[in-house]
Amino acid sequence: MKRFFTGVLALLIALAFSTSTFAQATPAAPATPAAPAVPAAPAQGKEMAEKEKEKAKERAEKEKKAERKAEKAKEKAERKAEKEKEKAERHAKKEGKKHGLDRADEAAGEHGKQGRENAREKQGR
Repeated sequence: MKRFFTGVLALLIALAFSTSTFAQATPAAPATPAAPAVPAAPAQGKEMAEKEKEKAKERAEKEKKAERKAEKAKEKAERKAEKEKEKAERHAKKEGKKHGLDRADEAAGEHGKQGRENAREKQGR
């Protein structure tokens, strides 16, 4: 009995959805010839001019913001490039020094030599 009512309910929901979603709109009324355009009153012209000025100000502000954003991005890129250059310089200074197991040989001498040799074998050096 529950299945029957569930099925009926689902059917009602589906019908309600399909009729409301896919219903066609009523056709628009045929266009009638419009009355000749009436020139705007002087007060309306002033309001429109003020609106245009406000829009121009908003556009100018947006352009300034975009310029500032571009400038900040450029500065950020310059800082990043500078950091990369410093990093490369630090890395270049390390070229003459020994690293890893080679440095450990010099620092520790005979102590731990067997362990370092095992490590070299595992590394394939």
